[in-house]
Order: sequence, then structure tokens, then C-alpha cells
Amino acid sequence: MSGTSTAIRVLHVDDDRDLGGLVAAALEREDDRFDVLTATDPDDALTLLDEERVDCVVSDYDMPGQTGIEFLETVRERDPDLPFVLYTGKGSEEVASEAISAGVTDYLQKGTGTDQYALLANRIENAVSAARSRSALEERNRSLETLISNLPGVVYRCRNDPGWPMEFVAGECERLTGYTAAELERGAVVWGEDVLHPDDRGRLWETVQSAVDAGDPFEVSYRIRTADGEVRWMWERGRAVGDDAERIEGFITDVTERRERAQTLERYRSMVDAMPDAACIYDADGRFVIANDYLADFFGASPEALEGEQSALVAEIRADAEAGEDPYRELVEGDREELQGIVEAVFPEHGEAVLDYRLARLEIDGEFDGVVGVARVVTERKRREGALSALTDATRQFMDAPDRETVAEHAVETAAAVLDEEVSGLWFVDEDGSALRPVAATDAALDLIGDLPTYTGGESLTWDAFRSGAVTVCEDLQTEPDRYNAETPLESEIILPLGEYGVMAVGATELASFDEVDVSLARILANTVEAALDRAAREQESREHRRELERQNERLDEFAGIVSHDLRNPLQIASARAELLAEEVDSEHLRSIRRAHDRMEALIDDLLTLGREGETVLDIEPVALGPVARTCWETVGASPATLVVETDDSVRADRRRLQQLLENLIGNAVEHGSTTADSRARRGADSQVPENANGTDPDDSGEARSGSAPRRVDGPVRGDAARSGVTVRVGTLDDGSGFFVADDGPGIPEGRREEVFESGYSTDAEGTGFGLSIVEQIAQAHGWSVAVTESESGGARFEITDVDVAD
Repeated sequence: MSGTSTAIRVLHVDDDRDLGGLVAAALEREDDRFDVLTATDPDDALTLLDEERVDCVVSDYDMPGQTGIEFLETVRERDPDLPFVLYTGKGSEEVASEAISAGVTDYLQKGTGTDQYALLANRIENAVSAARSRSALEERNRSLETLISNLPGVVYRCRNDPGWPMEFVAGECERLTGYTAAELERGAVVWGEDVLHPDDRGRLWETVQSAVDAGDPFEVSYRIRTADGEVRWMWERGRAVGDDAERIEGFITDVTERRERAQTLERYRSMVDAMPDAACIYDADGRFVIANDYLADFFGASPEALEGEQSALVAEIRADAEAGEDPYRELVEGDREELQGIVEAVFPEHGEAVLDYRLARLEIDGEFDGVVGVARVVTERKRREGALSALTDATRQFMDAPDRETVAEHAVETAAAVLDEEVSGLWFVDEDGSALRPVAATDAALDLIGDLPTYTGGESLTWDAFRSGAVTVCEDLQTEPDRYNAETPLESEIILPLGEYGVMAVGATELASFDEVDVSLARILANTVEAALDRAAREQESREHRRELERQNERLDEFAGIVSHDLRNPLQIASARAELLAEEVDSEHLRSIRRAHDRMEALIDDLLTLGREGETVLDIEPVALGPVARTCWETVGASPATLVVETDDSVRADRRRLQQLLENLIGNAVEHGSTTADSRARRGADSQVPENANGTDPDDSGEARSGSAPRRVDGPVRGDAARSGVTVRVGTLDDGSGFFVADDGPGIPEGRREEVFESGYSTDAEGTGFGLSIVEQIAQAHGWSVAVTESESGGARFEITDVDVAD
């Protein structure tokens, strides 16, 4: 007997044990697939059904305690699909009808021949096969239903007609369209008329028919209008079925989000491609989603080839993070706004490069949609920064160099470091401009070239560069007809003029060693060296000037000492004799003699001041005006006067000479500001400090006249303080150009304000007339200007301008 080779287990139930054994043996002989279990009553049979797998039950009808029909009903309650063959000796239409009503699978009467067993075996096999087919179909249908229910779309069968009327619809029909499958199947909603977008109907029909005519499946995307009017994009795959191709079967799914994502990615791609730097978009795991050509070129690949690959940059960022940290994950999750930094890497097509990168979180409607990465090659910039840093460090050495030769030594070493070439030399031009002589060279230059040559004009690149003042870059010295040494071991060179001082050169043993960055750095270096040479020259001139001033001062001091000795000795003798004479006689001429002696003493002091000091200013430094003015105030003399300091500023000056200037101006204001206008018309005065500046002044009788010490305040003067004597104010000018000393005394007439600075000019019979001349001389020594005008209160106001004032 042909059929499946799967074993068939049969349970035979018959109260006749011998007959049951005979039937079992006969069935197993008929088909070796049969495995027959036997039971003599229904109860035993039910127990076996619980314990064993049974494919078919064969039961007698007439059994004690329970008929075969009753047993069938019991079995059906337990398993409605188990094949059941009623095999009975009692045959009647009534029994057969009852068995069919109870759900019997087959009905067969017992016979006397052996053929009955073959018939029974055939009936059993048919029943089991049918049951198994039904079970397989049910399982297949169940699996298909499960598959369809899990598909993100709709499975359908429709007629091949422009309206695409649906005959079968399963899946997520209502979610996709807003219509139920039943509405589509019964024609209440027609796919091609009510769902398909009008603008896409013609294109869809043409695409499907073209595929049907070719016998191929089709794929197409189109729009639909859902039940609530929303437009969504669908993707459909299907094919015609049947020989007449009157039916279409296929699958439809919603691709709206996928299409929008694709459009978004296309916009991203356009954005990334438009960037002038290496740019890309990463996913949450740091893989390339989009990369532009600039970035892909670094890897020697196409942008498409990079997409999906892991980013080495992201891996490097994670590797450099602290233990337990993942900066990229923090960026993805929104705990960081961006990542940025510098990374060094080796790229297949570009070798080693330094990248300045920035990564930023990309969001769409508040949701993470990737990481935008932008990187810029900063290899040259970092190199320039490093070189500039080295140049900055070297500049400090330049500023400390005491002479031109030291500047030259620093210059060649700095050039080698900044330009990364060890061969460097520097030449100074002779005073007559006839030759460039070497003054400094690196050890590498001396080892390679030997003694550097002296250039005297003619065919020489170095001489030409010096004369033209233009930086000269030679990428291939061997091709330069004007090279000085035809056998030079150098292949390339950069020559840097140093203004009027000479020239510096840096060489290399490789062709075209100097790029644009090198030239730019070399220009900066040349300017720095030239500035250092200027400073060294000024320092040299300053030192020579200082030495000359010191020699001059020594001569003046020597002269002043001689004058002081030769004039003071006779004066002292005359003064002593006058005092002795006063003890012997009482004469009115003695007062005149004393006054003459005092005037001669004052004249000697002022002449010595002019002779010794002259216009010498040696030690320039920041000096605070206020403290110096107060110090001067304490030494000026006695008078009912007040000092007001109106500044906290400092000026750059020689402290000793500035103090002398302020003493003369303040003393002038105190002496003449306290004198009434009708007793003495003020025209300029002597500010020399009186010999006895302790608060007393000899009168005509030779006796001391007591007076009040001046008062000092640091703010506005009010009330009695302002009326008790002259008020002297010291402050800085509003425009910041200098400072002033003003008083509220009688002032100086406008017509005589220029005369007061002339040596010897005085309206005081006892004055020397040198006080304000000394003020002007000190001012000129500093490069200042001094002028007198009227103060706000009508007194004299001396303004010193062109002063370097600092807060």
C-alpha cells in the first residue's frame, strides 16, 4: 500500500479480546506503518487515550456498559478532530445514521473474509490522512494569519481593474487607511477611487500593467488619502495570478516616515556636501550615516563606502575619556550640547594631519536624529602656532640682548628652530655700505658650508635681496644663475633683508623646503630681528650718551667745585668781618652789607644748580605726583598757606629733578602768593628755598620774625582754611597731557608771562631770578613744555605738558 511513511497508531476497542487481537494482527500485516493498541471496554480505551498518542480509534458498536455510539460521543467531547471508525457486526441504517450524527469519521460492517481487513486498513489510512491534511492546513492558515497580523501592512487580492476592487484584505488595513477590510471587500470603499490619490492613479496603472505584460512582479510607491483626509505614502509589491492575469495579489505597507526620513537625509546630505570642511553625520553608535567628499577623500574612499563604518574619531574620543566616562554617549543622550577638541591622526591619502573637530547633537522636533561632525585640518595652523610660540619665547632674548652681535646670534638659532632648518647665517653691512660681512651662523651651517662668505656686490642672490629689500625664496638653487657658490650643497634657500642692518638666510638640503607658512614665519622673524637691532642700536646710543653726560657732569661738577670754593671763601671772609664790625660799631650800612652777602649766597647756589645739573635727566621711572608734592611742601618754608593735592596719577620722570621742579613752583607760589598786590607787583619770582627754611626769616634788623608752618590737605579747601593764606593746588590736566601747580595769589600779568622764565629775571630785590629758569630747564630736559596762565581763582597757574601720565 502506497502512502506516507509516517507511523499510524490505532486504538481498537472490542469486548471480544480474541477478535481484538486478530484485527490488530491483520491491520499490522496490511501496513507496516500501523501500530495497533487494543482495549476491551471504553473505560480502558479512554485511559489509553490519555496516556498514548493515537491517530485513529476503531470501535465495535455492541459492547457491555456502553455502546460504540456513546463511546464516540465521549471521544468527541475530548477531541473533536480525532478520526473514529465504527467497525461493527450490527449493521443497520439506524446505527449508521446515529453514528454520522455523532460525528463518526467512517462506518464499516464486520465481514467474514480477509478482504475486510484490507478495506478497514484503507479506511483508517484515508481517515488519518484527511485528518492530518486538515491539521496541516489549519496550521498553515494559522501561521499565515500570524504572519499577516505581524506584517506592517496589508495583504490583498484584487481584480486587475483601474478601480482595483478588493476581494480579500488582511492585516493592518484600518491602521493604514482608516477603512476596515470589510468595507473594502464588500465594495463600500473602492481602493482605486476612494483611497488612491488622484494624481498617482495613472502612474500606478501603467507600472502594474507593464509588469503584468512582462510576467514580472512589480514594485511601486504612491500616495493615498486616508479616511480622515491625511495623505500618506505607500509601497506596494505584487504580481498577477492565474493564466488570464485577472487577479492581482500583493502586499502594501506605509513608507511615509521612511520617505520623510529619506528626504531628511537628502537635506542633510546637501548640507554636509555644501560644507567647506570635512563633515558628516553619525548615528547613536558613532557610525557614519552621511559623509561628504572632503572627509571621504581623507580615507581614500567614496562617501557611500564610509556609510555604516565606525568612526575612528568617535573611538578616539572615547579612548581619551576618563575611566567610566563616555562623552559621545552623553552627547547622544542630551547630557552634553557638543564635543570639541584637537586630534592627531594618520590618513591613507593625506598622511599625518591635525584636525580641529566639533560634534553637535542633531534634533528633530526635540528627538535625537544623529550627531553632526565637522572637522577642519589645522596642521599648518598648529605648526604656525608652535613656531610663533617659539618666536615669542625668542623675542624675550632679543629684548635682553645688549648689542647687535648678540641679537645676530639669537637670530640664527631662532631661525633654525622656527623654520625647522638647521642651516642659518646673518650678515651685517659695513658702515660705507660696500660689503655684507658674516657675524653669526649656526653650527650646522659652518659644518656644511664652512666659513660664510663676504658679499661685495656683483652676481649674488644675497646682495640683490639686501639691496632690493625683498624677501627672496629659492626653491631650486641649482637652477639660479646668480647663486654665489655654483657648488653649494644647499638645494633651497630663503633670504631675509634686515633693513639697513644687513641680511639673514636660512638654507635646506632638499628642494622646495619652504612653503607659504615658512615664508610668513620668516617675515615675522625678520621684522622681529630688525626691531631688536633697532633697540640694540638705541641702547648703544643711549649708553654712549649716558657716558658722555657722565663725563660732562664730572667736568661741570669739577668746575662748580672750583667756582664754589673761589667765590664762597671770600664771601665767608666778608660776612665774618661784617659780623665782627657789627660788634664794634652800630651803622645802618651793616644791614645793606648783610643783604648783599645773602644775595651773593643765593646767586652762588642757583648758579651751582644750573652749572651742575644743566639739562641732565638720568633715571626715568614712574613717579607718583601726590607724594612728591607733599614732600616738597614740607621743605618749602613757613607761611599761612594750604596744599591741595588733586591727583593720584604718576608721571614718567627723574624723581630728583621732578622734586626740584615742584619745590621751585610751590615755593614761588607760597612766597609771592602770600604777598599783597599793593606791596609788590608780581612779575615772575625766585622760588629758591630760603637759607633758613625752618619757619623764620631775618628782617632788616637781623632779628628773626616768627611765622606759621604751611598746612597740607588732600581735598577742597573751605572756610577759614581757604582764607588763612595762599592755597596751592597740584593736579593733572583734564586732557591727560601733563600736570599743573596753581595758586590763588595775585597772579602774573599776561604781558610778562614769557619773561618770568628768563634767567636773572625777578621783581624781588632779594631774589636771584633763576628759580623759574631752573623749572623750565628741568622741563626741557624731560622733553616737556611749561607755560604760565591764570588760575580759576585769579592767581598763577603753571602748566607742564607733553608729559607721560599714567593712572
